[in-house]
Amino acid sequence: MKKYFLIILSIFYVFTNVNAQKNSFYPVGTQNKNKNKQKEENSKDDYQYKSYYFTAIKQKSLENFEEAIKYFQKCIGLNKEQAAPYYEISKIYLLNNELKESYIYSKQAYQLEKSNKWYSQFYAEILFNMQDYLESAKIYKSLIKQDKENEDYYLELARVYLYDNNLRLAIKTYDDLENRKGLNHYTSTQKHKVYLELKDFNKAAAELEKLLVEFPYDTEIYEMLSDCYILSGNFDKALEVLITLSELKPNSPSIHLSLSDFYFQQGNFEKYLKELLIAFSSEKLDAQLKIKKIVPLLTPLYENNLENFDFVFELSKTIVETHPFDAMSNYIYADLLRIDQQTELSASYYKKVVEIDPNEIGAWEEMLFLELRLNRLDSLYIDSEQAIELFPTNPVFYYLNGLSLYYKKNYEETIEPMEIGVNFVVSNPKLSSEMYSILGNSYNELEDFKNSDISYEKALEYIPNNVQVLNNYAYYLSLRDEKLERAEEMSKRTIEMFPEEANYLDTYAWILYKMKKYEQAKSWMQKALDISESETFYSHMAEILKELGNNQESEFYLEKGKLLKESLKNE
Repeated sequence: MKKYFLIILSIFYVFTNVNAQKNSFYPVGTQNKNKNKQKEENSKDDYQYKSYYFTAIKQKSLENFEEAIKYFQKCIGLNKEQAAPYYEISKIYLLNNELKESYIYSKQAYQLEKSNKWYSQFYAEILFNMQDYLESAKIYKSLIKQDKENEDYYLELARVYLYDNNLRLAIKTYDDLENRKGLNHYTSTQKHKVYLELKDFNKAAAELEKLLVEFPYDTEIYEMLSDCYILSGNFDKALEVLITLSELKPNSPSIHLSLSDFYFQQGNFEKYLKELLIAFSSEKLDAQLKIKKIVPLLTPLYENNLENFDFVFELSKTIVETHPFDAMSNYIYADLLRIDQQTELSASYYKKVVEIDPNEIGAWEEMLFLELRLNRLDSLYIDSEQAIELFPTNPVFYYLNGLSLYYKKNYEETIEPMEIGVNFVVSNPKLSSEMYSILGNSYNELEDFKNSDISYEKALEYIPNNVQVLNNYAYYLSLRDEKLERAEEMSKRTIEMFPEEANYLDTYAWILYKMKKYEQAKSWMQKALDISESETFYSHMAEILKELGNNQESEFYLEKGKLLKESLKNE
């Protein structure tokens, strides 16, 4: 007992001695000062934190992002438990497309303050962008628990499920929102789209049908429902919806266009035409869409199958009336006018096409050939000059330009465009032969027989049986009494190809006459006269008979020639 008392006494002594030492080292007044000093330091830190934070916000607003991050980092250095600086840094990194850095800081902000909906939403969006759909969905579900009335949370969660291909969960999320908020246009149409993705067309249609009960005049829903029925193969229902829709929107061309497709498939040609014309009569329907619809109908017409010509013609005319300044619409109409033999009107519409779009080279060619057919040589010359300026390497335009001069007998001027243009011809022997033929004729008229013969020979190199070249070249040689054997050989080929062509028979007879083969000449000349009559034919027969000594008969044919000439004058 005495020993135990001594131990207690010793402990008490040590405690009191230590306490006395402590009091002697830390006086009472000093302890109070330290507490005040700690408060003062905390106050300074708080002030410094706020100063850094507001500086960072200011630098961020000025888009000095590096400076902003630096000051937000200083805030974190002073207080690592504050979520705001992490959140702000994360937003800056996202602005700079630095997703990984943004993720690190947004996660920190979220973990420090999970109850903050802004930090949670932002972090969930970052996770979504990083395709971490599972974690993103968890946060949105947590947000929904916190606030079941916030529609955005449901919509964002559904979006996450859609991107993660959890389509059924997306539908369930939309259903949860509708159960809380009621039927909604957006959620119903979204479910409709998801069911389409799942190829569950009946449920897709059911969503729209429910929606129509609430919104019976929403034409967009009718359009979607019609498409849905088409996808499911329920064409009768689709047509029924479209008819209702056409009553609600009678001026909608797209609806009438869809109706026309249905009637076409049913073989109801009358209603097909009616609906198509209504659609085409609207300026709201794009010209290119109309052209797309009419192009398949044009193909048979271009192949001379004119069974549906009147119908297509009316459609084309309607397009031009509603889109008068659309080049392709006018081009198609010009083609149809040409097929319908309305040559003058067709030429005017091709003219309109090139005025709208000068680069439509095909329209230039069609217009110029029609001007040639209409013998509008002045217009042909002016327009072909313009075409050459636009397309300086196109030989067709030089050819037509040369023809405009040739047919006005401006032979010298004809030569230049023909000689330039023929050098641009590639893999078109017919055009090359034709251009050299015109050159041969022009040189002949100018009595430049050397170049005339060269041109004719070149024409025959490209098309050896070019009958017009063979005939003209042979005849002109006979007039000059040159190369008569060559002339006979060429002329004989023409009558072998066209034995009933009187002009070719006349040329052959005249060459034989020049070769002093009078009996043969008389025989062939008679064949020509049996087919046709002309002053030249009678004159040639008179010459042949004269050489044969049949002067009386010769006079008879000369007289017949004069009478024919007089009768033609009187007509």
